[in-house]
Amino acid sequence: MLNFLSVWNEFTAPLYMLNTVEMWPMTLAVYNFFGQFSAQWNLVSADIVLTSLPVLIVFLIGQKYIVGGLTSGAVKG
Repeated sequence: MLNFLSVWNEFTAPLYMLNTVEMWPMTLAVYNFFGQFSAQWNLVSADIVLTSLPVLIVFLIGQKYIVGGLTSGAVKG
């Protein structure tokens, strides 16, 4: 889960390595909605909701496995 989140939230690598805006991931698309003198907060909010949905779905599907893995290492014997 932590590896998935670290890959999903990557910002600097796509920003510097991908030349076109069309190839940017959704997490970097928020960067497009901020200008020098203005910000489109309605689009920023919508993009943040759409970006966080896959992470929430992965967590809800794998929740019992994540909690099971955490608790199995916490019990002695």
